[in-house]
Amino acid sequence: MKKILVVEDEYYARKSIVKILQESDLDIQVCGEAANGMKAIELLEEYKDIALVITDIQMQKMGGLELASYLHKHIPEIDVLILTAFENFDYAREALRYNVKDYIVKPIYKENLLPPVKKVLEKQEEKSRNQEKIKNYYQWEAAKNYFPVKTIVAHEELYKEFFSYNAIHQEEKFCIVVMQEEELVTDVELVNRIIQEKYRGFIKDFFFSKINEEYVMLLSGIECMDNELIVQEKVESMLSYFCTCKHMNITMGVGLVYSSKEKIYQSYNEALYALNQRLIQGWNRAYFYKNMDGYKARIGKEAEIKLESIVRTRKEKEINQVIHSILEDIIIKEESAQKLYMAVVEILKILGNYYAELYQDEDIEELKDIKVMFSRRYDLYKFKHIEELENYLKEMVIVICSGKENTKKKSKIVEEIVHYVENNYYKNISLRELAENKYFVNYSYCSRLFSQETGMNFSKYLIQYRLKKAKTLLENKDMKISFIAFEVGYNDVSHFIQSFKKSYGLTPEEYRARKKIE
Repeated sequence: MKKILVVEDEYYARKSIVKILQESDLDIQVCGEAANGMKAIELLEEYKDIALVITDIQMQKMGGLELASYLHKHIPEIDVLILTAFENFDYAREALRYNVKDYIVKPIYKENLLPPVKKVLEKQEEKSRNQEKIKNYYQWEAAKNYFPVKTIVAHEELYKEFFSYNAIHQEEKFCIVVMQEEELVTDVELVNRIIQEKYRGFIKDFFFSKINEEYVMLLSGIECMDNELIVQEKVESMLSYFCTCKHMNITMGVGLVYSSKEKIYQSYNEALYALNQRLIQGWNRAYFYKNMDGYKARIGKEAEIKLESIVRTRKEKEINQVIHSILEDIIIKEESAQKLYMAVVEILKILGNYYAELYQDEDIEELKDIKVMFSRRYDLYKFKHIEELENYLKEMVIVICSGKENTKKKSKIVEEIVHYVENNYYKNISLRELAENKYFVNYSYCSRLFSQETGMNFSKYLIQYRLKKAKTLLENKDMKISFIAFEVGYNDVSHFIQSFKKSYGLTPEEYRARKKIE
């Protein structure tokens, strides 16, 4: 229901207008009456949601044009209809300056009042619907960057949105290509536009995912999809363009060819696994899952015995040297990512077993319950360079070598998590995922350690950090609340508003308004 304010200095004329409006079949409510513009402004302070002001043009204290000018400057969302006893072009021209919607000549009857009122309200409804569409569009555009591929293929509506070509041409063969930039410095919209304009002949569906900062592409629509050389030629032509012409440092991973929608996620995971080869052979190359060795290689019995022996000395430097030699041997021989994966699993198993043995007589749950969590081949995808992987192995070595004597070193993992939050707070972050898939330690241990070091649990810390970032955006940028919500990691705008108000006692809009006054 739309609210209307009637402003007319003649008492009976005002009452007549109110009566016509109230008896009409329009979905409206006359919420106030005023005898002049000054009184109208007072009522506007009381009623914050007035949609339309119907005002006489000539009144004492403040006339209709002055009121229209005030509204145009201070409350432009309120529409104005002018009433007058004179068909004066000068009045009409001035009224247009203040965005007055119509000009009604007295005397006022329902025949000349209701049509312009109805027209204004209909335009407001249309504008509201369009704004809602725009709002929903931008909310969707912001939110869809955070859907995991697994979620997309599991929900029919999301699948049709992200893989619209595949949804229509389900009989066609396809493979998934994943492209990742070493450092995300190239404008995402530019890359998307290039893919759309230059490679739409074979890249039929694509989107950017902020979760791993990766471009996910569905390669399809070409003859002889089973011909590996043709697929390889297409992918490497695209790689060459981005590297040579756009000076991007990228790698591409390519999954196997399938013809079933249910295999999209499998092809995606294969592409991620293929990308692990960059740890061994470097960036600016395309890696194909079909070329990955499938054997389960171990690090070698001699290296295994040597590492088990040196770990028991708890000499940090010597342990790291052995681990480095194992990894270096794989890189020099340019072996497969599978070999690297199995080597990491063996190293972590040896470190984890000794750590558990070290504290087997201790009745301290968080010290003896550390387990290695490196269970999937694409866990390596968390690392962009072999040095990063080696540094995380060094962190495990530090924990073993420091023992209970050096709790400061033990808390290094909390520093890493805090730093990760600072750089990835807008993502869907889970401490369990970080513990098990990034830092390779037991979740319960990691949770206790984080609470001890920060004085709060991880969820509360993440919420506080996100809201702190939201405050900064509210203070320094004229962004819509929905945009800010998605920017700091909230997919539900109403949840963001509730969280903000719970923490600061104000809604985001109220906080922004207060800061502008200050």
